[in-house]
Amino acid sequence: MVALPDGANAPLLGRTPSVTLTGPVDVTALVVSADGRVASDADMVFFNQPTGAGVRLEGRTLHLDLDALRPGADRVVVVAGPEQEGRTFAGLAVSLTLRHGGEDLEVTPGRLSSQTVAVIAELYRRGDGWKLRAVGQGYDDGLAGLATDFGVDVDPAPAQESEPAPVPSGVSFTKGEDRLPPAMRTALNLRKEQVARVLTEQRAVGLRCRVVLVLDVSGSTGGLYRKGVVARAVERVAPVAAQVDDGAEMQAWAMGAEARRLDDLTIATLPQWIERYAAARYKDAGGWNNEAATVEDVARYVRAEPLDIPTLVLFFHDGGVTDDKGTERALRAVEDEPVFWQFIGLGRSNYGVLQRLDTLTGRRHDNTGFFALDDIDQVPDPELYERILAEFPAWMRSYYPAGHPAVAGLR
Repeated sequence: MVALPDGANAPLLGRTPSVTLTGPVDVTALVVSADGRVASDADMVFFNQPTGAGVRLEGRTLHLDLDALRPGADRVVVVAGPEQEGRTFAGLAVSLTLRHGGEDLEVTPGRLSSQTVAVIAELYRRGDGWKLRAVGQGYDDGLAGLATDFGVDVDPAPAQESEPAPVPSGVSFTKGEDRLPPAMRTALNLRKEQVARVLTEQRAVGLRCRVVLVLDVSGSTGGLYRKGVVARAVERVAPVAAQVDDGAEMQAWAMGAEARRLDDLTIATLPQWIERYAAARYKDAGGWNNEAATVEDVARYVRAEPLDIPTLVLFFHDGGVTDDKGTERALRAVEDEPVFWQFIGLGRSNYGVLQRLDTLTGRRHDNTGFFALDDIDQVPDPELYERILAEFPAWMRSYYPAGHPAVAGLR
């Protein structure tokens, strides 16, 4: 059995998994759309309504047929609440086991105490497949808090509390943000608002994409890591994925002499990920630059894990391109892939071919962009996100034919 800590995820095998909760809890499944909301009361499966399209509840076990979910279903959220009315999760042992045709997956929430209802885990669509994410998010205000996040209709309490602060248009709660340190959580939400404003200006409010992060780990980057520049850069681009990626996650690579796939970065694990991969230079990929190998490795991953949305690669580079011609060839070779490569310069000025990416001729699709941040701390968030997203929506409109689902949210 594979144990998933809060915020971690794993792919599912098979399309008919079962989910069993242990402990004295009532179990509820919420079937939600890509906007994170239920479509109707039929999307809530619980003891008084034990069946729905593709979902059946028996005791504390949910039997799922992912291919039989209602049209537009994007996620199945597994919710638990103490059986005893008025009780919290304090001292309550709860765990979840998912059986799916591969090795069983286990989730044991680690931070539940005073809450009266909690999202234990969620199954979410990822391209043609599905994944399980351990969530462990509790609500002190019970169903009212759950209703706010997922659009569930609940009867109001007799005494009405003040209305919650309005959420800016296009910005929603990101799973896992409740486990961030307060200052980081506040910064994340402010930055998500800035990303949303940039998307509004770009006429791309509904933009959805996969986000890939590439970090230059060649020997010359040591000072950038020691000074915390890379760590701050990662924290500042994470809100882009939180806003546009359905899983609020980034796949990540280190670029040295070799391309090395790193652990996925999720919002819940952002501090730990930064500490592991961005607080000091990752040394297992070698000390010189091999841009072409990383471009090719990321492209192979995209082909192996296809989605009906594009991929945005945020490629941090400190300059000193080893092989200009080889890098250009690699980027030209993937120009027909559903990938936009946004290179971001950090700390140096010798960026070689990267500075010419916007003027390369003879391409069917302009699949690259570049800008330099010689001092990222002097660039305010609105400007950073404007530069990151300056060319990507235009590339999407050019790359995809009219009517394609990927551009459905673009105007």
